Amino acid sequence: MKAENAFVEYDNDDENSYPDIRELNIISGGCHLYGYMLTPDKRNKKPYPTIIMSHGFPGYTTNNDLELALMRMGCLVIHMNHRGAWGSEGNYLFTNLKDDLIAITKWAHNPAIADQYDIDTENIFLVGHSMGGQTVLNAAKDLSFIRGVVAMAAYDIGAAFRHNLEKDLFLMIETEGQCLKMNSASEVYENALNNKQELAVLYRYEELARHNLLLIEASADTVAPPDKMLKPLYNKLSAMNANITYNIIKSNHSFIGQRMQLTNTVGKWIEENILAISD
Repeated sequence: MKAENAFVEYDNDDENSYPDIRELNIISGGCHLYGYMLTPDKRNKKPYPTIIMSHGFPGYTTNNDLELALMRMGCLVIHMNHRGAWGSEGNYLFTNLKDDLIAITKWAHNPAIADQYDIDTENIFLVGHSMGGQTVLNAAKDLSFIRGVVAMAAYDIGAAFRHNLEKDLFLMIETEGQCLKMNSASEVYENALNNKQELAVLYRYEELARHNLLLIEASADTVAPPDKMLKPLYNKLSAMNANITYNIIKSNHSFIGQRMQLTNTVGKWIEENILAISD
């Protein structure tokens, strides 16, 4: 992997080496999840470091630019849509998010799948934005084999209830969630309310200390205020001397004006962690 290739493409003189995109269909909770896999140019060294992306709520911001940049760096990238989102089967519920990501990650770690797609099972990273940031953090607690976790402007349902932001959460579900498959906004909200402790990123936070972690704050974030949702986790893990990096990017929740900085930050951190294991 070469982070310096984030915005560099191979010469198109070898059609047998072209990068590619493949459709994926992975089962979670008895439902078909639909998504895709980006495979890098075959002139990159195999097996490929693998990035599993977790989209936010409801998935409008898919971070496709980051995914493609990571592919150019030499990574294989998996993007799946959670239950009830963007054509995947089932209903959208917050408690399904972690289970979906665990199912996807175990699928990628399976030796037969890894051999088929040239996945480096020693270098699997979970990367998520917003609600996806909460999802990768929570899933990592039950996945001992992953190499690292990147949480960008992570939302924290537990913090939303602790800091009286539940009205904002319900409004988000009711308005932005109209594209999702769900019985009602009230059911999705009640799912958050009834499971707020288990959904909180601080729940079982000690188990994150075994992983390499990159937390990225958007300094002007009003959707997932970092002082309430991201920094408390960083403070607790720092006190445990965990291998954690905290980066601040001057942007709003979507990082829309600093996408290249975000890409370089994520790419260089992943590269450093891959090099650390090879040294």
